[in-house]
Amino acid sequence: MVSGIKLDLGSWLAKEFVKCHISDLEFDECVRSGLQSAIPQLATGIPSLGLHKMDPLRISRLGIDQGTPSIKLKLNFKDLDIINMRSLIIKKAIYDPVNFSMSIESEAQQPIVLQGLYEMNGQILVLPIIGNGQCKISLENFKLTGILQMTQTLKNGSIFLEVQDLSWKFTTSRIHIRFDNLFNGNKALGNHMNIFLNENWQELFDEMQSAFEQALSSAFIGIIQKFFNQVPLKQIFND
Repeated sequence: MVSGIKLDLGSWLAKEFVKCHISDLEFDECVRSGLQSAIPQLATGIPSLGLHKMDPLRISRLGIDQGTPSIKLKLNFKDLDIINMRSLIIKKAIYDPVNFSMSIESEAQQPIVLQGLYEMNGQILVLPIIGNGQCKISLENFKLTGILQMTQTLKNGSIFLEVQDLSWKFTTSRIHIRFDNLFNGNKALGNHMNIFLNENWQELFDEMQSAFEQALSSAFIGIIQKFFNQVPLKQIFND
């Protein structure tokens, strides 16, 4: 049976958060189910912990500067909303209490949608591209695996976790892309480019996946650290 106790730290922790005991034979399942049960609350936000809602998850700025033989592109997003994060299913979560690391495998039940403002200039698969305006990128059958590396730090007499690195990989079976106002509003050129991007989505994904993962990792580290700043280690995991 999975162990757990209720915590008295903010309204959400008091009602929803379950502490997992490292000595429990079902510790990994406790961690997985605990993360899964937290997703609906994280999606709507936890004001008592200073956490904004995560669905949609607003990223104020996200930049990608890609320079490969196939893609030479500067792409900047502004006020980018990531939608349907609440549909994530945690398939596996393993926490290493010695090295303070956690590996996670998850998949989304709904397409993950990125929607916001963009500005880009460069070359994609030998074709020049320039534009700014609204964009929408939808990823079907989204799967995410990641490793969160942490360390412990002493603050006000209590031990807290501090994020050192977040590395992850995501896969998708199909990407749908739409960039508005390409080529200074030339609709004919813009429509042709959007068709080209959707027909060649796999090549585009292969070239830009690593840069995009790194950019999102930086954004998510700040969000995760906000939670860890509020909750001492002993109130998350216990022997």
